[in-house]
Amino acid sequence: MLKLKIFALALLTFLFTAPLSAQEVAGMVEKIRGIATATNETGVSELAPGSTVYVDDSLKTESRARLLIKFKDGSRLTLGENALIIVDDLLYQPDTDKQSQTIDVVRGVFSFVSGSIAKANYSNLTFRTPVATIGIRGTEFLGGELTVGMAAGRPHYGFQIYDGAIEVQAPGGSVVLDEPGEGTFLPLTRIAAPTPVRQWTPEEAAEAQEALAF
Repeated sequence: MLKLKIFALALLTFLFTAPLSAQEVAGMVEKIRGIATATNETGVSELAPGSTVYVDDSLKTESRARLLIKFKDGSRLTLGENALIIVDDLLYQPDTDKQSQTIDVVRGVFSFVSGSIAKANYSNLTFRTPVATIGIRGTEFLGGELTVGMAAGRPHYGFQIYDGAIEVQAPGGSVVLDEPGEGTFLPLTRIAAPTPVRQWTPEEAAEAQEALAF
């Protein structure tokens, strides 16, 4: 009887002191410049090369910072300065159908190279931004808040494809980018369709690339 009580007490102690949920590893920091942080249920931590990134992490870069994340499936996400994204989901079990990846971009300029999850099934990957959801077809692309491409002083978002194809799905309509260098823009201040697909000018492409250069 005494042993049973001791066991019960030990079990209760474990249940009340164990973490509510184990953190699921999503990837790691491959490269960083300046200051970037991760926020999750355990608090806020400053990132460094080799730092672990977890599912549900909010990743934030400070002024003039850059951050490159390599996820478990080989996909890569680069963030420019003053960016904020959430690693909403990453489930990667090779050689099974249990694969999914969801990334929410809150602000900032970013580029993304898809990995094994999207290559196995494009519908496994969900990429959300403030103006559109991106349907990805095994690709490399960039997006974010830009100053060129639309009327001066009009806050807007842009997307450009480097390789593969994406569908920019906005409340006002959608377009497909499937030729390297093609891009589109959307205003940030109202519901609208993406602008007609066209090749970005050197000035438009340079702004986005400079925002991501280490």
